[in-house]
Amino acid sequence: MIPSGVDKILEKYQVMPSDRILVALSGGADSMTLLHALSTLGYNCAAAHCNFHLRDEESDEDERFVVDYCLGRNIPLHVKHFNTREEAEKKGISIEMAARNLRYQWFWHLVEKENFLWLVTGHHGDDMIETFFLNLARGTGVRGLRGMRECHNALIRPLLAFRRKEIETYCHQNGIPYRTDTSNFDTAFQRNNIRHNVLPVMEMLNPSFFSTMMRNFSNIDDVWQVFQNRVDEIKDQILAREGEHLLIPIRLINDLPQRESVLFEILRPYGFKGATISEIIESFDGIPGKQFFSHRYRLVRDRYNLILVPLEDHEEEVIYIENGQDEVTGPLKVRIKQYEIDESFIFSRDPRCVHLDADCVDFPLQLRHWERGDLFRPLGMVQFKKLSDFFVDEKLSRIEKEKVWLLLSGEDVVWVVGHRIDDRYKVTSKTKNILEFRI
Repeated sequence: MIPSGVDKILEKYQVMPSDRILVALSGGADSMTLLHALSTLGYNCAAAHCNFHLRDEESDEDERFVVDYCLGRNIPLHVKHFNTREEAEKKGISIEMAARNLRYQWFWHLVEKENFLWLVTGHHGDDMIETFFLNLARGTGVRGLRGMRECHNALIRPLLAFRRKEIETYCHQNGIPYRTDTSNFDTAFQRNNIRHNVLPVMEMLNPSFFSTMMRNFSNIDDVWQVFQNRVDEIKDQILAREGEHLLIPIRLINDLPQRESVLFEILRPYGFKGATISEIIESFDGIPGKQFFSHRYRLVRDRYNLILVPLEDHEEEVIYIENGQDEVTGPLKVRIKQYEIDESFIFSRDPRCVHLDADCVDFPLQLRHWERGDLFRPLGMVQFKKLSDFFVDEKLSRIEKEKVWLLLSGEDVVWVVGHRIDDRYKVTSKTKNILEFRI
């Protein structure tokens, strides 16, 4: 029976009847069954309902239904409205994914704000099987085939052992009202397509398909634990960080028998999909410089490493330096001095501290990042050199090149900051005034 099954799960995770529990309440049979079972068992519950405004008047009718039900039974209810389509468009994700993200963000906000100890949802066994096939089609790796976890931190799913039919039968036997989402029959949604077209075929092939899948989930989870332990060991051994950059040695990944699965687990938290992982591995045999993107990160295939960096949304920065200014405070921090040359002067050979002929520059000077087509005359040379070629000589990675700053006088590159000055602005025997820049 469902209440005793729910009670058994909650006892397993030491949920006490006095604990404050937040129930995700859509108004469908599963969430109404869960709320009814918890109330019958005497648990201290409140409910949370999301109006995603995806089905016009029907969405509002769902809201009115749960409001009336909770009011009639003195169950505290929280309601939140979302512009789901706008969120999906803004994030470039499916409406289903946008709705999922929005509701869980709000649920956890409520848990923290209202001091709930637990969040419970009405996911059942059929949901878990549908998710398995969704993840199988998407290519989410072994992780996505494990099935839903019964308990994860403060989230509990007490109905995973039950089927949709059992839940609907429980509602009819106990007079529990519920709403039927008409969009559940729209096979344009991937989950509905699996529910109505894929699973009936599997049931026909194996009448015990549900119980078979429950055993499969247990077996896959065992395999997953072994695999995850090995992936954690590999991460500890090979990954390195430089500031916000994550460095992944190509040779060490390439030598792994399970390189694609391991690389997927390394990059999955950063939003990279399975298909992209295959393209990254194919790039190992190509020339350096190829880039791959998720919504929040960029991965660059450098000579020896895959370099992962956050995407930054910022306008190109130009910093102006006026005559007499003694420092630049950010984002590049530089101290500036001007003085007459004398016998005590010692020319700097440190690329982070340079001396220029002050009478050769025209203020205001500029600091900016390099652009394609930039040229300069490296110290000691009589010919101009493209900065892109200079960077190759310096063995700079693509990421390092993008972070290089240039000091300019008019249109001339005076200093490739931290690397080399331009020969035209060097200190000579005729220099009278020194302009010193120190990073």
